[in-house]
Amino acid sequence: MIYGLAVVLVFLLLLQDTLLVFLLLLNFNKYTEVRNPDFPKVSILIPSRNESQNLPRCLTSLEKLDYPIDRIQFIFGNDRSTDDTATILADWVSTHSNAILIEVTEGDSKRRNGKANALSQMEKSANGDLYLFTDADCEVPTQWVKSMVLAQKNADAGIVTGITRIGSTSLFGRLQSFDWWLSLGMVKVMNDLGISVTSMGNNMLITKESYVSVGGFEGIPFSLTEDFEMGKAIKKQGFESVHHVSPGNLVETLPQQNFKGLLDQRKRWMHGAMDLPLYWRSVLAIQVLFFPAVIFLCFLQPFEGVTVWLIKVAIQSMFIYRFSLKTGKKLNIASLFLFEIYYLFTSWSTIVYYFWPSKTDWKGRKYG
Repeated sequence: MIYGLAVVLVFLLLLQDTLLVFLLLLNFNKYTEVRNPDFPKVSILIPSRNESQNLPRCLTSLEKLDYPIDRIQFIFGNDRSTDDTATILADWVSTHSNAILIEVTEGDSKRRNGKANALSQMEKSANGDLYLFTDADCEVPTQWVKSMVLAQKNADAGIVTGITRIGSTSLFGRLQSFDWWLSLGMVKVMNDLGISVTSMGNNMLITKESYVSVGGFEGIPFSLTEDFEMGKAIKKQGFESVHHVSPGNLVETLPQQNFKGLLDQRKRWMHGAMDLPLYWRSVLAIQVLFFPAVIFLCFLQPFEGVTVWLIKVAIQSMFIYRFSLKTGKKLNIASLFLFEIYYLFTSWSTIVYYFWPSKTDWKGRKYG
């Protein structure tokens, strides 16, 4: 019976990954316009907490944005930083007439997590028709605003989720990057089928109309994944939700520097994943349960088990590689095979760490 269950799980994963590849190739939605946008007013909101090491990179990229300067408002939030974040932001804002700095106060921690609290206070100063969100450790491309605005206009969407990649030269960072390509690729494929899964707070556009309709970050339930809750609430109000993937809106973020930081990040994300619909949790469960199933088969039937495992890695690598090409990036195929070892270890470590009786650590704050 156990052998039969293992075979079924392995077969389901191979079928699932094969379908993902075909859907990526045959059902990939693009959101572009041939005409120029009418340049609606955009407010860009960037909360910051102890980001002095990362802000210069982020601010430099913002200065290169290809969008009318009088149609952009920058709103920065200093969320009670203990480093030089406030000084860096104040200096930048002082030389940019279209930028303001909000000093974030504590707020109600029982209703909103730290980031949601910061964003809810920052939004009160926003005067744009569209809100764009990214993080202080991100570098945005020159066409970012235009690309996201065009996608919103083309799809008449209430919320647009962009694409983010991890930029790193270290092996640990590159493996995290492959993990992002796989996860975001799956989310994009599901969204193009009309199944909205989540949004992503470091590359997200929300119309003011849809934001107001859900009561903003003050109106959504408490969650460690405020972007997930916001996306769900806006979708529930009947607004269109799309995922836009192109070279023009590819934001680059930074990897976690150590395994403890990675597990803390994944534990926070797991809180959102546990609120997903049953069918989506089943998809994720098949991904994770494949590993004990195929290892069991390798012990009983080594040749068949290893062959099936290599087929799975090949299909998965093809999906990641082809998805990255949608943003104009080419990945190292050889490194993708190393990703399987990382994926096995981190997926099961994340599950154990999620259920481990400890609080979730995010930006020095403890939740749970």
